[in-house]
Amino acid sequence: MFRFYLSVFAVLIMFFTTTSIQAAEKTIDGKIKSVDATKRTISVINKDKTLDFELSKNTKIMAKDKSLNPNSLQAGQSVKLKYHDGLGIVLEIDVLSPVEKKPELVLLNELDVQGEESNPWLSPDGLILFYTTKEPSQQTCWVWTAKRKDAESLFENPKRLIPAMDFTVSDDGLEMILFLNKGLYQTTRDTVEDNFKRPSRITSAVFINGFLAGPCLSSDGLTLYCDGMQKGVGPQIQFMTRKTKSSNWSKPQPLKLTPIGKMKYPYVSRDGKYLFCTGKDISQGSNIIIHSGKDDDGGFHSASVLNIEGITVRGIFPRYVEATKELFFAGESENGGELKLMVLKNFDPEIVIPGMK
Repeated sequence: MFRFYLSVFAVLIMFFTTTSIQAAEKTIDGKIKSVDATKRTISVINKDKTLDFELSKNTKIMAKDKSLNPNSLQAGQSVKLKYHDGLGIVLEIDVLSPVEKKPELVLLNELDVQGEESNPWLSPDGLILFYTTKEPSQQTCWVWTAKRKDAESLFENPKRLIPAMDFTVSDDGLEMILFLNKGLYQTTRDTVEDNFKRPSRITSAVFINGFLAGPCLSSDGLTLYCDGMQKGVGPQIQFMTRKTKSSNWSKPQPLKLTPIGKMKYPYVSRDGKYLFCTGKDISQGSNIIIHSGKDDDGGFHSASVLNIEGITVRGIFPRYVEATKELFFAGESENGGELKLMVLKNFDPEIVIPGMK
C-alpha cells in the first residue's frame, strides 16, 4: 500500500512540474530592438511594448533550418521567440527576416587619382557614378562618370564630362545643374551617350549678399535644394521649385530644418523621406546629418547625427542609394589629406537611426 501511494505521489509531482514548466513557456512574434551578444541580452518589440530577455548558452537560434549564433542577430529583424516567463530566459529564436549584413565602410580605390575626388552622385539604380576630381596641377574641378555591373563590382571606364565644382544630375541623366563662378548653371544632353552642352546661368538663382552652391535635384526634377552662402551669416539650406522640367525656377526660399552645426550639401532621398546633409562642428568635424519627418511645407522636423558602432563616418556630400542600400560620400582617409570617395555599404537609415520614420 505504501508503495502504491508513493508511486501516485511521484506521478503527481511529475505532472504538476511538467504543467508548471509548460505554463511558464510563452511564444511571441516581434522585432528585435537591440541585442548584445557579449552580455547575452536581447530586447524585442511586441505589440508596441519592449520586452527584455537573457540569452542562455542553450538558447536555440534558427533561420530557415540553419543554426545561428547570437552575433548573427541584428536590430530590425522579425523573430518568433519562445521564452521562460518566470526566468526571462530565451529558449528558442526563429529568425523570420533575412540576416542583414552589417554596415561596412569601403574606400573607392579604383577611382583614386593624385589629388582629391569629391561630390559623388548616383543614378537611381546605383550603377552609374558621377563625381568631381581636382588634381594638384589643375585650377578647375572636372565632373567625371564611371559605371559598374552591380553593387559588388568595381567602377570602371571613367570618362571626363564637364568642368564644375558642385553639381547634380537628373534621374534620366539628361540634365545637370552646376555650381560655377559663384552661380548655378544648367545644361542638358540629348542622350546619355552624348556630351553635355555649354551651361547657361539660372537667372532666378540669386541670393542676396551671397550665392547659391551645392545643388541637389529631387527625383522628379521639380525641386532644387542648395546651399545659401551669405557672408557673416553662414550657410543655410534653400530650395527652389518649377512646375515642369521646361519651366523657369522660382526664387530660393529657406528650408525648415532642425539645425545641427553649420549644415551644407543637402541631398533628398528619391522617396522624399530623408534629407541628408553635412553639419560642420568645430570639435568633431563634418558630421553626416539625417533629417526625417517631412512636413507639409517641405521641411523636416526631426534630425539625427549618423553614428555607427565601430565605424567613424565623417564626410561631405552624402548620397543615399535605396536600391543598393549604400551611402556614398567624400571623406578623408585614415591617413588624412585629400578628400576621397567612400561608400557605407549595407546601410539602411530606418535600422541605423532608432525611431526614425
